[in-house]
Formats: sequence, C-alpha cells, structure tokens
Amino acid sequence: MDIGRAFSFVFEDEEWITIILIGGLIMVVPILGQIVLLGFLFETARNVVMGQSRPLPRWNHLGETFTNGLPTFVIQIVYSLPVLLLTCIFSCIMMLGGGVAAGSEDAAVGIVMMSMFCLMPLMLIIALILQPITLAAMVRHIQTGELSPALRVGDVIAMVRSNLGGWIMLWLLQILCGLVASAGSVALGVGALFTSVYAAAVFGHLLGQMTQQTLATGMRPV
Repeated sequence: MDIGRAFSFVFEDEEWITIILIGGLIMVVPILGQIVLLGFLFETARNVVMGQSRPLPRWNHLGETFTNGLPTFVIQIVYSLPVLLLTCIFSCIMMLGGGVAAGSEDAAVGIVMMSMFCLMPLMLIIALILQPITLAAMVRHIQTGELSPALRVGDVIAMVRSNLGGWIMLWLLQILCGLVASAGSVALGVGALFTSVYAAAVFGHLLGQMTQQTLATGMRPV
C-alpha cells in the first residue's frame, strides 16, 4: 500500500477545504453524521478502486452518501456482537455482585474480581481478532457494493487468512487514522469533527488500495 499517497491525496483536490468543512458540519448531527461519514469513506474507497484521479467525494448527493454508509454501519455492528454479548454478561455479573453485596461483601468482591480476570482478557482477545475480520468484510462490501457478501463470515475469514500480514497492517493504519482524528480535539475542541473527515478520507483511500490488491490476487467474492 502507498501510505504516503493516502495521507496526501486530499490536498491535491482543489476543493478539499470546502469538502472537509462541510463534512465537519455534518458530523455535528449525532449518529446520522457518523453514518454519512461511513458513506464518505466507502465512496472514497470505491473511487480509488475505479482509478479516479480525484477520488475525494463531493457532498452533492447527501442522501446517497447516507445510504452508502448504512451497510458499513451494519457490518461494524454485526462483527462487534461477540464483544457486545460479553459486555452484557459482564454487566449482569456486576449487577449480581451488587445484589450479593447486601448479604456478603466478600462474596460480591469475589464475583466481580473473577469476572474481571476471566471476561476482560477474553473480550480483549476477541476484539483484537475481530478487527482484521471487520476490515475484510468492509472490503468485500466495496468489491460488490452489496451487504450480503460481507456477512458471509467463512469467506471473510478466508480472505484474512490468505493475507494476514496485510490485514494487520491495515488495522494498524486504522489505529493511526484514529489518532489523527482525535488530534483535532487536542488542538481545538471542535476540531475533531474536521480531522475525523480527513482521517475517513485517508482510511477510505487505504481501503480502496486493499480492495485493489485483493482483486488483483484473485480474491473475488463469490
């Protein structure tokens, strides 16, 4: 992957300031703004795959961008279900521990500590495993433009296994993009809204590059 290109292509577009500013304002709207941003990410990746010289999307069709973001939103929710389930179990144990505390404080502490030592490491391990798988599912969606191939877990896992190093690298770059997005809040509170749009464009470009690689190696969805 051309990492430098992903971080620099935004500034080659003559309208990049307007695009980032509009995206930041859209991000003010809770949930809907985040889904639109996912659509922006998807459109960036798709434009890269199509070989467009200026892959930075415009905001001319906001409804379509929102629609394009919904499948990615669903993908992220579906592949985070195991962690969400364990979180619910942990919360129930904590509530049970609180109820037991009325009769025996030592028993309550024991329940809570046992759940922390058992469930927290398990949640962390599962979350780490699911990250590359989620990214592969997003790439399948970019390849086909459809949600169902991204939810074929067996095929998605096969994609990850065929190029594990590449998916781990993409995941690490996703973390880097997250740090870039949060940098705006360090410099200026609302600045994170605008740096998030830039980070989404960067990661969308990286996803597009990864999609091109998977297509070039014959890993097409069935």
